[in-house]
Amino acid sequence: MRLGKRTTAATLAAATATASAGLLGATAHLAASASTAPRVVTVTITGHGVTMEPGTTLPAGKVVFKVEVPKGDHTLQLAHLHDGYSKKQAGQDVNAAFGGDVKAVRRVDRNIDWLGGNEATPGHPGMFAINLSKGSYLALDQESNNVQGFDVVAAASNYRTIYPSSFVTTKHNRFHVHTDLALPRAGWVKFHNNAQEPHMLVLQHVKQSTTKQDVRDYAAAGSNKRPSWGLSDAIGAGVVSPGTTQVVHYSLPAGKYLIACFWPSKDTGMPHFNMGMWKLIEMS
Repeated sequence: MRLGKRTTAATLAAATATASAGLLGATAHLAASASTAPRVVTVTITGHGVTMEPGTTLPAGKVVFKVEVPKGDHTLQLAHLHDGYSKKQAGQDVNAAFGGDVKAVRRVDRNIDWLGGNEATPGHPGMFAINLSKGSYLALDQESNNVQGFDVVAAASNYRTIYPSSFVTTKHNRFHVHTDLALPRAGWVKFHNNAQEPHMLVLQHVKQSTTKQDVRDYAAAGSNKRPSWGLSDAIGAGVVSPGTTQVVHYSLPAGKYLIACFWPSKDTGMPHFNMGMWKLIEMS
């Protein structure tokens, strides 16, 4: 999800019910010790479905995902439904949550583990890494009702270690960028959710002249259109639940960026962005 590109409740709810928010650079280099082998799970999203290579059974541990799309703009989202929470209920609740239903937001927050993801466009794959334990999961496309289930087995994986170039955390529904200088315009960002609600990481390129007041005015207006100060380059890194970490690759032009979260609040039903969960930063 990004400014001017609304991830509708209908598409996300349909994907969850069926099974149950960038322009990235070319395939990124994975830094690691020489003793480890480069192993990547490639997820391809088309209008016909979601496929995984080398398959839908993965070893537990650090898993690196590469998202490829031949057409359109798609965001892969990984999720896990808790036992006893039906696919039908999940779909209904997600739909209602994005409509501002606070009770539905709380049921979704309590019963679905959101594990992250990344956005991809043709020729610009998205890459991210998360740590998975044994269990059953969903790989869903936020832009359609396409979904693929997959299983994680107990055997530990041997995926490469990724060394992030920047670190972003959340606390009290605010972003904290852990660097004294501007973020690098390309690399791996480690995103850890230390708050009490799910959050997403959106990096949106904006005009250099954009001010905090510009953002406040846009948020107060409740618009879904791209603001006059919004530019085209962005990434949407998927949703992560409290206590969850993902490491996301990005490659973007240098300049000013807006970090934002559009997940609905468990207290008001409003998107966190409209409640002040955003930050202007420089990338060089």
